[in-house]
Amino acid sequence: MDAIYESTTLKAITFVLATSLFLLTPLINKAINRRLHGAMKAQHAKLAKDAWVKTIMLYAGSVVAGLVAFINGGFDKAISQAFFGMCLFSSLSSFWTIRKTKLLIQEAKALSVAGNRAARIHNVEIVNRMKAMASTFISFTVGLLGFLYVAFVFDKYSFSWVWLTGFVSTLFAVQSARWSDAASFAIAKYASDPRHGQ
Repeated sequence: MDAIYESTTLKAITFVLATSLFLLTPLINKAINRRLHGAMKAQHAKLAKDAWVKTIMLYAGSVVAGLVAFINGGFDKAISQAFFGMCLFSSLSSFWTIRKTKLLIQEAKALSVAGNRAARIHNVEIVNRMKAMASTFISFTVGLLGFLYVAFVFDKYSFSWVWLTGFVSTLFAVQSARWSDAASFAIAKYASDPRHGQ
């Protein structure tokens, strides 16, 4: 009797669930944006649009990687590659967000460090440097190693649980995306309003 994690149906369901989680976040951002007003609404809309672009890049890259793997090795290889692709492509877009946030932090500091602003900007900087960067580096490492394994070693040394490892690894990708987005959202107002956070 096959183990439950070898079920093709389970593999397909987990892929749909993981994809839905990534697609749901931009929809939540859109709902939040409807409740905001003025300059905050415009800033949030810009950042939410960034999140959509990141999600499309992540999903498209993962699907393409999965299709190439499917053509060259079947469903198990495809689903494994798609999950590791989510990790890899999500981390690459998070590295970009972290870099942009770092530039916004510098702009916010140059704009003003009066009152409590300095401490609050420093807190965002810590989140960006420690939490976002650490989770993104883990996601990148796991994604890259898994991606390379599936691309070059899977056909020779395949294990029925590799896809499950890839699926669990998407947790690193989700964490990476959320921490990098959180820092980016947090610093946006500081970089445009010298009185914000005083």
